[in-house]
Amino acid sequence: MTYDFSIIGVLKEGFRRTDGVKLTFVGSIIIYALIALFVKSLTEFIFPNTQSFVSIYASSIVEMLFTLPILIGIMILGVKHAREEELKVASIFDYFGMIIPVMLAYIAMSILLSIGFILLVIPGIYLAISYAFVYTLIVDKGLGVWEAMELSRKTVTQQWFKFFGLSLLSGIIIIISALPFGIGLIWSIPTTYIAYGLLYHRLFDEE
Repeated sequence: MTYDFSIIGVLKEGFRRTDGVKLTFVGSIIIYALIALFVKSLTEFIFPNTQSFVSIYASSIVEMLFTLPILIGIMILGVKHAREEELKVASIFDYFGMIIPVMLAYIAMSILLSIGFILLVIPGIYLAISYAFVYTLIVDKGLGVWEAMELSRKTVTQQWFKFFGLSLLSGIIIIISALPFGIGLIWSIPTTYIAYGLLYHRLFDEE
């Protein structure tokens, strides 16, 4: 499978399709942030010795158990919107039943990314971009952890530099949009999730 896409084009399409769904995405992000803040406070209480590597890693695992399925739910909102399905804020809680494969993927990717960054950084950057669709493939397509990691990596690699550019430009836009009291985030965050949802829909549904 060979494909191509325009970074500006997919962001423009993502922005255009924010009409009518901005509050759904923003509301979901606010819920995620509040839960993440609560869980962070709880783990700091449970693991007060943050200087210990074991404590840091253990607290990270606990945080991911409660927050990662919600974050994946927000990613799926972008995919559903690309498929022109109805969006509901409550649906971001639908993926806790997939917690085992999701956490296995998180641990596997964390290990590989750590090794990659130790090895001159560049391999880590390559994998960080290449694994963009791993969680979505696991919960949406029901793929195994390694199968999802390899499919995401091989698919993204074909246009890796464009995905890198999309990630970089999206990050810059989100940072800039956060400066005037965060008002611009109402547009930039949904645009980013929808843009990735559009690419996922094209690459793994249509093709």
